[in-house]
Parts: sequence; C-alpha cells; structure tokens
Amino acid sequence: MPNACYTPLPTARRWRWAWWVVLLLLLPVLWWLGPRVAYGPDEPAARPQPPAELARLDEWLARQEQAVTGLRPQAAKRVVWHGVAGQRTPWAVVYLHGFTATRMETHPLAERVAQALGANLFETRLSGHGQPAEALREVRAQDWLADAVEAVRIGAMLGERVLVIGTSTGGTLGAWLALRPEAAGVPVTAQVWISPNFGPADARAEWILGPWGWPLTQLITGGTVGQPHADERINAHWTRVYPAEALLPMMTLVQRVRDGALGQVRTPVLVLASPADRTVDARRIEQAFARLGSPVKQLEWVTDSTDEQQHVLAGDLRSPATTERLAARIVQWVRESL
Repeated sequence: MPNACYTPLPTARRWRWAWWVVLLLLLPVLWWLGPRVAYGPDEPAARPQPPAELARLDEWLARQEQAVTGLRPQAAKRVVWHGVAGQRTPWAVVYLHGFTATRMETHPLAERVAQALGANLFETRLSGHGQPAEALREVRAQDWLADAVEAVRIGAMLGERVLVIGTSTGGTLGAWLALRPEAAGVPVTAQVWISPNFGPADARAEWILGPWGWPLTQLITGGTVGQPHADERINAHWTRVYPAEALLPMMTLVQRVRDGALGQVRTPVLVLASPADRTVDARRIEQAFARLGSPVKQLEWVTDSTDEQQHVLAGDLRSPATTERLAARIVQWVRESL
C-alpha cells in the first residue's frame, strides 16, 4: 500500500485554531469570574434609637413616619396597645411583613394573636415599602436588618417576652435575627414564620446571585418587575410594580440566611407554610426547617388558604377564612411550647 500522505495546516491557520481552542476553554472561567451582587456587611444600618420612655413611643413613631415621602394610608409603623397606652404587658407581639407588602398583608392575624396573649403589638414597615415604587430602588439589605432590629427592640420595651411573627421575607428577617441574636441586644422568646422566603418559587430569581446576575436581570426584566392586581385592595397595600433593583437586597438576604448556621439557632420556631406555595419554594422551607437547631420547632402545612398564590395564608385581603384558625393555632403553640 502506498504511504499515507500528511499535509500540515498552514501556520496561520494553526494559530487561528489554537486561539479558538484557548477562547473556548477560557469562556467558562471568564463567566464564573464575572461580577456578582454583594450582600454587604452583615450589620444593620445606623438608625435613631426609640425613646426610652414608653409614653413617648407613639409620638416618636408618628414623627418618624411623617417624614417618609408618599407613605400610603395604613402602611405606617404602629403600636396597638392591649390596654392602657404606655403600659407594658407580659407578652409583646412584633409583626414583620414581606417583600413589597405592608402590615396589612395578613391583618388582623397579628392583632388576634396579641389580643389572645394579652399583649401589646408592634407592626413595623420595612424601608422603601408603603411608598411610591421608586423608594425601593435605593434600599439595601442593611436597611431591612435595621428595621428588624428596631422592631424587636421596641417589642422588648412593650412586653416582658417577645413573639416575632414574620411573613415571607419577614420570616427571612426573623431567621436572621435568630442567627444574629446579639445584633438586637434584646432576647426574642419565640418566632412564627409564615411562608418564610428561603428562595422564590421562580428559580430564575436565583440567577441574580450568580456571575453577571445583575446585567442578566436588567436584560430579562427591562428594569421593572410585576404587574397590577385586579383587586384594587391588593394594589393599595402591596407595591405590585417595582424597580428590578429591589430584587437585589431581597435575594442577597435570602442567600445570607439560608447559607447561615441554622443548626446553631436556639429560638423556638413555628413554621406555617403551604406545599403549593407559588411565591416561595416550599422545598427550601422544608430543607431550612430540617437544619434548624431550635430545641422547640414545628412545621405545619396549611392547605386550606384561599390565597390564589397559596402564600399569604391568612388575613382579610387574601385568606379571611383561615385567620381565626391560624391565630388560635399560634396562641396554642405559644402556650403549650414555651
């Protein structure tokens, strides 16, 4: 047989192929090394301290909230006194609402719990919420940490023992408080997390945390997220359309909490969630709950909510039929477990 002939590629073509190979090998590395959104310091933003005298608390809160631009009715922080204003009670209930919501999201659930426990109630407002949507553009996770710390400090002023109720991202903030109890400097006796946000149901939100996450988010969303609801009551108490920038503190907070040492948490926790939640990922709730080190903890699935998203599990606006039952269950858990 004749010898096979081998004709080498011209030198220029060999170099072009070599560069293509190098480029293909480098692309995954360059992608992985791309910019990522940063959570920032794991410390609350600086914030004026509440007055030491309970008698001045209502006036102080009103003055703080009056300075907030475009604050919507029924969104402001408030104290609901169980009896005489300015008088401390054996329990205090603190309510932390969810992302883009206000204290009205599960109203009157927290009030029912407080009434049954003979407790004063403090309902906070997370920074940027209850205002025109643009207010969410500049909010940082540290602002929400400050809101949570302020809330439990006020709770400790209002009652001898503090019960935190957090819905969705309010539950995420509650989990952060449990991970960082020293941040508030006051004890939290127990927590209830309703549909806690350990990751959105839409997995695309996780892209924000990856390399090039923010440019991708801008490209996909066009800079704006959400749409108005058909029910004007919902539009009145949620920010339904908001700048995409608001996703950044929410997702970085979620990542910080679920990557935290949940096994070291010792605060008693009751979790109420729906396996059919269309807003947050129920599997991540179950996984986070399993990791909790709390000696007293309970996860209960709620399957009778009338909320179309199966996320806001109680309240006049989303699921009125479940409010009294879930309030009674929370009170029962507090009395039997603590």
